Amino acid sequence: MLTERLAAIANEIEKGESVADIGTDHGYLPMFLTKEEISPKVIMADISKGSLNKARRNCRELMPEVKFDFRNGNGLRVIKKGEVDVIVIAGMGGNLICDILGRDLGKAKSCKKLILQPRTAQGRLRAWLVRKGFDIVNEQLVREGRFICEIITAVPGEPRESIKLNLEPESIKWEMPYWVANLKNPLVNEFISYKIDRENRILKSMENSKNIPAEDVKAIEDNIVYLESLL
Repeated sequence: MLTERLAAIANEIEKGESVADIGTDHGYLPMFLTKEEISPKVIMADISKGSLNKARRNCRELMPEVKFDFRNGNGLRVIKKGEVDVIVIAGMGGNLICDILGRDLGKAKSCKKLILQPRTAQGRLRAWLVRKGFDIVNEQLVREGRFICEIITAVPGEPRESIKLNLEPESIKWEMPYWVANLKNPLVNEFISYKIDRENRILKSMENSKNIPAEDVKAIEDNIVYLESLL
């Protein structure tokens, strides 16, 4: 039932933990957690009525004996403070995830853990989490089609000193932090190499253009040096 990406998210959830799946879409993750008796309570939430109806249909077809909790609404507004142990937000952009958590920071900090899978702006999300008082306790890389997905698990509390990077959210060191580079995962080198290729393409484009500030070119060159040091 689960893709490798959703299975990796499910592996971060411990038996007995209640879960709110924000942006549930098809509802496959909550159904799996219920079927495997991992979570005693799951909430399927989505701002889109169409997506929530899709989840309802899947539940009726695949698990008609279970009465699921469906909630239509924006972000964390559909749950109460402290209502669940785990909040999952997967498959959205990192900027949107920051906005969702930031609008209801008290609710985000009332849970035991956040499991986040940003499609974009992963570095900005990491920086936001650390600066808002979350500790990043685990990261995973998982292939989905031609993409490598990043899964971030964070818990409320003072971040460890080792992940407090005194850098702008746009820094390459937030996008590809050393702790991700150190993962014992066969995708790591491929992921770093992809980013090096991207930065080299940007550098070549700059070299072919006029009036590019020298400091901008130097910044990209520094990014490449840093990424290559991780291999």
